[in-house]
Amino acid sequence: MLKLSSENKKFIKVILDGFFRIYFVKFFSNFKPKKYQAYNKYAIVSAVYNVEKYLNDFFKSIINQRLDFKSDIYLICVDDGSTDNSAQIIKKYQKKYPKNIIYLYKENGGQASARNLGLKYLKENDLSTPWVTFTDPDDFLDRNYFYEVDKNIKKHKDDDICMVSCNIIFYYEKYYTYRDNHSLNYKYKNNNTLLKNNNLNDFIQLSVASCLLKISLIQDLFFDEKLKPNFEDARFINEYLLQNIDKNSLFLKNARYFYRKRKDQNSTLDSKSKIKDYYTVVPKLGYLKLLQDIKGAIPAFIQNVILYDLCWYIKELLNCNRKLQILNSSEKQEFCKILFEIFTYIENFIIKEFKNNSFDFMITQGILNYFKNEDLSENIAFIESIDDKNDEILLKYYFSDINHTNKILLDEKEAIIKHSKIRQYDLLDKVFLYEKRIWLKINKNSKILDVFVNSQKLQLFFDNVYINDLTLVLKTLNKLKKQRAKNSNLWIFADMSSRADDNAEHLYRYAMNNHPKQKIVFALRKDSYDYSRLKKEGFNLVDPRTLYFKYLLFKASKIISSHIDKYIFNAFGGDTLQSKDFIFLQHGVTKDDISNWVNKRKIDVFITSTKAEYNSIAGDFNHYKFSTKEVVLTGLARWDALIKNNVLNTKQILIMPTWREYLSGKIQKYEVRTKNPDFIKSLYFQKWQEFLCSKELENLAKKYGYSVVFIPHPQVRIYLDDFNLPSYIITSYKTSLQELFCTSSLMITDYSSVAFEMAYLNKPVIYYQFDHEEFFSSHTLQKGYFDYKKDGFGSVVENEENLLKELEILLQNNCKPFGVYKDNIDSTFVFKDGKCCERIYKILEI
Repeated sequence: MLKLSSENKKFIKVILDGFFRIYFVKFFSNFKPKKYQAYNKYAIVSAVYNVEKYLNDFFKSIINQRLDFKSDIYLICVDDGSTDNSAQIIKKYQKKYPKNIIYLYKENGGQASARNLGLKYLKENDLSTPWVTFTDPDDFLDRNYFYEVDKNIKKHKDDDICMVSCNIIFYYEKYYTYRDNHSLNYKYKNNNTLLKNNNLNDFIQLSVASCLLKISLIQDLFFDEKLKPNFEDARFINEYLLQNIDKNSLFLKNARYFYRKRKDQNSTLDSKSKIKDYYTVVPKLGYLKLLQDIKGAIPAFIQNVILYDLCWYIKELLNCNRKLQILNSSEKQEFCKILFEIFTYIENFIIKEFKNNSFDFMITQGILNYFKNEDLSENIAFIESIDDKNDEILLKYYFSDINHTNKILLDEKEAIIKHSKIRQYDLLDKVFLYEKRIWLKINKNSKILDVFVNSQKLQLFFDNVYINDLTLVLKTLNKLKKQRAKNSNLWIFADMSSRADDNAEHLYRYAMNNHPKQKIVFALRKDSYDYSRLKKEGFNLVDPRTLYFKYLLFKASKIISSHIDKYIFNAFGGDTLQSKDFIFLQHGVTKDDISNWVNKRKIDVFITSTKAEYNSIAGDFNHYKFSTKEVVLTGLARWDALIKNNVLNTKQILIMPTWREYLSGKIQKYEVRTKNPDFIKSLYFQKWQEFLCSKELENLAKKYGYSVVFIPHPQVRIYLDDFNLPSYIITSYKTSLQELFCTSSLMITDYSSVAFEMAYLNKPVIYYQFDHEEFFSSHTLQKGYFDYKKDGFGSVVENEENLLKELEILLQNNCKPFGVYKDNIDSTFVFKDGKCCERIYKILEI
């Protein structure tokens, strides 16, 4: 008889509990018989706007319900002025089911107005349907959806039910997978839950698409058409529940609503944070008005609805103020003022008791501190991470008073603190909360860890579980040690999967030449134009798309990369790097705040190159989770070759602007992007094209005997023909960037960190920033410590006239940096000794 190991049993349980379980349920439901005699009839009002590619799935899921479609379901499709083939598709199905499908047309006015038209039709025409729902046409329903609803309404016919809430399952279109991971899925932990509306508490309902309401109880209620881009659902439902506060609501686990997470992420909810009304209209007309309209005590479920939605705002805006660049200063002030007013209606105990997997303890602590000015006396300490290599644990807790005191005891003795840091969370230009991060030394005999803040002992949590000793921690530590012991002494180096010529290539070369006994391999696609060059040089190459690469990754002890790419960190799931060292060489000097990106990743060694960069990441009161434990100051590996190969007086101007993420085309197969038809209308294209094609630039180049090289960002290359460049300008993709830096006399860029490469070689830079405000509001970057005007290596200009003036000044002076720019260059770099690779390698050997 075959016996399964405990690990195999766990694997099978994960499979059965995960998305395969949903697949199986969907598959087997197809064999269940139809039910032709329903207890009730049901109406669907669906607001349709340009969803032609989803409509067939939508219709099939409704027509093929176990509950007979012809006799029991009416579908009212309200076309909200679609400009695609949505109307033709609806009419095709209407022709087949003329008694069940009703088509209404209106000019485009938004989802709320379309739903209102459908609701008005229902109220004015007797379809003998006591229940209505508002299924979205880009979603679809499980075959048992109405069968489960009907069965349970009949079962609870004497329970005065006014709302039936159904279980939302996410369908990830890009990956063809289902996930039962909605933030509110705890409501469906039990098969059925019946609750009094005045006792709903955290059983909140925000989606009108995934619930059914009694038409007779809706009365004069309609959707607020001014409320965009979201919350019109939640306000409508919760006003309905308030009107029927003495009735009951039923929550059904097995009535599954499949919510489509679109591959192109272009739904209203996916893009709402980029819409001004999300900040100016929704908080005022949605949250505040709902609260203000309530006479008397505000029910807990209403407070929880508002708190839940506000937590998404806070989560998105924490340490990411750039998202509010779409607002002017008065709008920002108004948004902040309304948030504070809303929180006057939300009681402290509601915030303290608020539990949701999407928001950690830090969010509620920050709300209490920021909006309620409450003392954070009810505090908790967390063991966030374990370093099995050095027998250290990472302890953290949150606080508001930077003058607080702490005491940490390990088995009643003062604990050995290896590293500590204060991480800062900011919201709307003010401190939201602080986090203390402390790396402690432990040993195999450690038993009790006591953490005191201002003499108060904190509860200790590990892996979301309260612990009163370190038994579970040590068990995990030993497990990680066993996993690490399976690694071989193999190091994998990688730059981009399709290109080398970056820090990993240079460090690999140093290791190959100076430490030949170390087993090393370099990951690079065979179709890369760097592949043959490195192969000839003797690099041990492996294609990252192969199974052999995955085998090597599984066996490796260190992964050393200038990028943090998914094919590395997620090769075997989220814990791929758990028992391995990941060394982040970086692609360049970090001058902007990239904390929201890198904080999501496990980085064991974080390479930095300047004192300011090092302090901005490892120091206190910044947004990074990393401390002096991970962050080291060594210089970039590629800088050794820069010093060695630098050439002076080359009389070459290098023009190298960065990209604008908001101009990107749509992603196609293999992450290739299509052309954006509006690119040539953009300010980015127009300004760079005007400068590159200007007669003044050509005349300056001829007058002073300089060549001009234009290196477009990889995203710009598909548009190069549109620039219509004059013949004297050189463009190249395959020339080594290192070679270009070494053989150029000056650089013209905009915001790119490659300016540091030129400054490292004592060569000047001009920053052409014609779109400063737009860049930092629309790009993925959050402004950091680096101020271009104060810290830069050349002048900052905003128009072509001044750019040409500054360029001629430099050409007249043989491109020698001067004044404050020379001082900045001299003071920025700690190391110019050609030993960056040596310093990094010594750290890797530890």
